[in-house]
Parts: sequence; C-alpha cells; structure tokens
Amino acid sequence: MPTRKEPQEYAKVGCKDCWHPYGLQSLNPEKFVSVVTRILKGKFELLELKWNKNMQIS
Repeated sequence: MPTRKEPQEYAKVGCKDCWHPYGLQSLNPEKFVSVVTRILKGKFELLELKWNKNMQIS
C-alpha cells in the first residue's frame, strides 16, 4: 500500500464529563476526589442506574 502524501489529522479527544458509578471505582484516590468534587459542583454528570426496585435480596 503506498504511503500517504499528507499526514492524517484526527479530532482532539474531549474531556470526559459523564461518569458511570462503576468507572469511579477504578480511579486512584486523587483523581476520584477531583471527579467527585466536580460532580457535586455540577460540572460533571453521574449516570443514573436503572435498578429493579422490586427485586428482593435474600
């Protein structure tokens, strides 16, 4: 396959502003505090989980 004459340009990666609660579990403590602070200030969003409230835990 021939090489390209001009370099490829890619879109810039944006800031992650919507978090799943399970994604917060894998963060290191400093990053966790930073993200949770921004969630509480309203700058980031936390996805709501749809749980089956009729399910009983035995």
